[in-house]
Amino acid sequence: MSLKSASTDILMQLAEVVGQLTDPDYARPLAVLSGNTIGKHVRHILEFYELLVHSAQTGQLNYDRRQRDLQLEVNTHEALRRLGTIDRAIHRLDLNRPLALEADLSVSGARTIQIPSSFARELLYNIEHAIHHMALVQVAVQNAFPTIELPQHFGVAYSTVQHQSQ
Repeated sequence: MSLKSASTDILMQLAEVVGQLTDPDYARPLAVLSGNTIGKHVRHILEFYELLVHSAQTGQLNYDRRQRDLQLEVNTHEALRRLGTIDRAIHRLDLNRPLALEADLSVSGARTIQIPSSFARELLYNIEHAIHHMALVQVAVQNAFPTIELPQHFGVAYSTVQHQSQ
């Protein structure tokens, strides 16, 4: 499986779950998420992906500089629309292209570092980051919305699936 197809797989799994939730359930604070919502986790995933896609214009990426679009936290239709847009954009990326990754290492943002990366490396990071948050969404769905059907291996790392099948 290629990185791009793995990304599509993860994004479509996420879309499958988001598509089964009502807006009120998607935006409901849940104790199992320490008062956070499924929508907040989805927004977080999507904004990281969007930053990667938009960095194709500049060649620079900083995950700390997210927009924090609150519509993504409360509106399942908007989240689904953006999932599709992101997936299409990922397939247009040149994964071999170098990328400068910036990170803020202080609360004030005064200690920014820059390290070399690539679109391939950052797409892999986004896939792993999404799986991590999807694992939290999985716990929330199983706890609060037991009628929602989760895709097989939702929120489970590929290496874990491989290990469990041995």
